[in-house]
This record gives sequence, structure tokens and C-alpha cells, in this order.
Amino acid sequence: MATQGKDILQGSGLEQGSKHQEPVREGRAQRSESRAAQTYAFFLRDLEAKGLERKLAEQAIQAVLCVMERRLMSDESRHMEAQLPRKVVALVKRCSEHQDLPYEKFGREEFLHRVTAHLGISADEAERISCAVLSTVREHLTPGEAEDVLGQLPFELRTLWFQPDPSSRLRISEVMKKGVEWVEPHETLKAVAEKMRTHNIGPMPVCEGDHVLGIITDRDIVIRAVCQGWDPNTTPVSAAMTHQVESIFMDEDLGEAARRMDAKQIRRLLVMDRQGKLVGILSLKAIAEALGEHTAGRPLKAINRSWQPMH
Repeated sequence: MATQGKDILQGSGLEQGSKHQEPVREGRAQRSESRAAQTYAFFLRDLEAKGLERKLAEQAIQAVLCVMERRLMSDESRHMEAQLPRKVVALVKRCSEHQDLPYEKFGREEFLHRVTAHLGISADEAERISCAVLSTVREHLTPGEAEDVLGQLPFELRTLWFQPDPSSRLRISEVMKKGVEWVEPHETLKAVAEKMRTHNIGPMPVCEGDHVLGIITDRDIVIRAVCQGWDPNTTPVSAAMTHQVESIFMDEDLGEAARRMDAKQIRRLLVMDRQGKLVGILSLKAIAEALGEHTAGRPLKAINRSWQPMH
């Protein structure tokens, strides 16, 4: 009987302890739910600040992140999700259209096409919404995680993470280097190298009057001439220059320049006016720095990661 009474008392103590723990667990659950709601509210507030209406926000989050996660390796998707509000991740998980589909490689055009199809909107609206969602996601990631995510994407897709409002796009004329130094095709490589040193520049357009014939870089001089044993005192620029030159008009925007650089795998473009006159040079570095000035906290290193230049 004594043993039975002891068991009853112990059982009663356990029951009372369990009852005391229930309010503690409920309190923790409530606080956790409150934090989840608060972080999600902050996320929605940031989207609204970028011009995305609240009534469209949840659909936009789901569509854009579902497509983006198709473009990321599964491990990177999980790491990204771990730093996002729980309710944002829940929206993505509820998307039936993209669940359990394999990783795919695609660029900016295909990305926006899929967002357009998902939401039933225009391509311009898809770009605006994608920029708003992805730039907000980036702001909620640590710099290291943001760099890892961007490192898996081509340059043209990375720009969506740094253009929160396409209406504020910069024109190439605002970013390009003006007052371009150029050389003539008959000048010697030694003379050109001295100009490069004087002006502290690497690439120089080769022109004859207003006509652009090509471009010469310090690398061209070393690889194509010096390493071949050519005499830089007598070898003309025309013998070592690159004849095929990529150019862009000064009134186009940086997004188009980034897409062209990515497609051609080059680091710079000559900039022309609509009359075909050379007015400047646009470099990959200039684009990255310009995007950085319009996007706080941008990891510059991520922009150049995995880049394979021709020059």
C-alpha cells in the first residue's frame, strides 16, 4: 500500500509538472508565432517601399522565388530559405507549379518569361515585380549568403537583385567613361604603351578619323606582340589590335549593356552616339560600381565572381 501511495504521489507530481510546463510551451509558441508574423510584416513593408502593392505581394513572392529556386542548386536554396521569414518560405512550399522539379540553367529572359506566365502579367510588370522581390530577399540575407546565391547566377540575372525600381534605370551615358583616348592604326606599339602609362588606362580604341577600326589593350601588346618577338618600336598597332569591336549606344540602359557583356563574355563596350561617333567606353567595373551606388550593402565581389573575360 505504501508503495502504491508513493506511485500515486509521484504520478500526481508528474501530472502537476506537466500542467506547469504547458503554459510555458504555449508562451514560447506564441512568442515564436509573433516573431514570425513580425518578420513577415517587415518583409511586406519593404516590398511596399519598392512600389509593390500588398494585395499582389504574396502572389509575387511565390512566383518569383519559385522560379529563382529552380535556378539555384538545392543546397543553396535551403541555405537561402533558412535566412528568410518562415511565412515567406511557406508561400514557396505551397506553390504546386514548381515543386519537386529539377535544377535548370536559364537566363534573364527565360526567368522573366516564367514569372510572366505564373502571374499572367506583362514582361515589363514581371521585371518590376522580380526586382522588388529579389532585392528585398537580398536585404534579408547576410552578405556572405547573398554572395553565395549570386555566385550561381549569370550577370544578367544578378542585375535583377540590384535594381529595385526599373524606372530609376541609369543610362549608359551617365556611367561611361567620357573623353576617350584613342590611337591611330599606324602608331607603334611602344608609342601606344607610353600613352597607356601616361593616362593609366589599359584599352584604347583604334580610329581613323571618326571610323573605329578596332581596340588595342595592354594585354594585346604583351600576348600578341612581345611574346611573339615583335619589335614594339616598329610594329604598328594594326598588327596587334582586336578588329571585332562590340559597341552600344549611349542612350541605352545598363541592363542591356550587362546582357551584352554576359552574352559575349567581354569586360568592356565602346559607346557610340546615334550618328556612329565614338563618345566613351563602358567597363564591367563601372556597371558594378554604378549598381552599388544605387543599392546599399551590395557585395561588389559577387558581381565579378565567375566572370571569364575575353581580354
